[in-house]
Amino acid sequence: MTTNRSLRQQGFTLLELLIAITLLGFILVLLFGGLRLGVRSWDAAQKQVDSLNSVRSLENFLRREMSVIHPYRWKNGPTRPLAFLGERDKLSFVAPLPSRVGGGGLYVISIALEQQAKDKRVIWRYLPLSAQMQDFSALSETTQMVLAASELSQVEDIWLSYFGRENEAAAPRWMDRWENEAFLPMLIRVQVRLANGAEWPDFVVAPMLSKDLAR
Repeated sequence: MTTNRSLRQQGFTLLELLIAITLLGFILVLLFGGLRLGVRSWDAAQKQVDSLNSVRSLENFLRREMSVIHPYRWKNGPTRPLAFLGERDKLSFVAPLPSRVGGGGLYVISIALEQQAKDKRVIWRYLPLSAQMQDFSALSETTQMVLAASELSQVEDIWLSYFGRENEAAAPRWMDRWENEAFLPMLIRVQVRLANGAEWPDFVVAPMLSKDLAR
């Protein structure tokens, strides 16, 4: 009798097994919940990093392109207007391209924020400069390259503004559009708003070449 009682005391009752399984289930649920939370936090952080990297890449590209704007003048008419048109969300100008893209020489270039279907995209177009060109209209027929799409970099809007003189007598000021055909703006400011409502810090670029070098 004593031996049988000792054997029964060394085992587990059904109630004890149920309690142990229940506790194990709670522990697994907690572990799984923590794992899911960790994965979601990692994904959210990675998306934010990817978004910031995309916007920073876009900023670096715009800085590079705008800093080498060339004060080229169209050959049409006696006034020979500058090949530069600055709008709120589009910039058209003449500049050299990076060696990995262009084969040397000057190109007509446009950078614009365009609505395509449900997405907004920052589009880059370029074409080798020809002496026969009289405006930027030929760019509309070239193949476009997407610098940033809203679903990738979360770029919702871009503002371009221009600092300079409207004419020789006016004081320099910021403008949303640059139509002065005599000289380039002194500064170009770029403001970027992301899809989540946040705004990327403004950056300002000064065209590298002086208007005195225009040809």
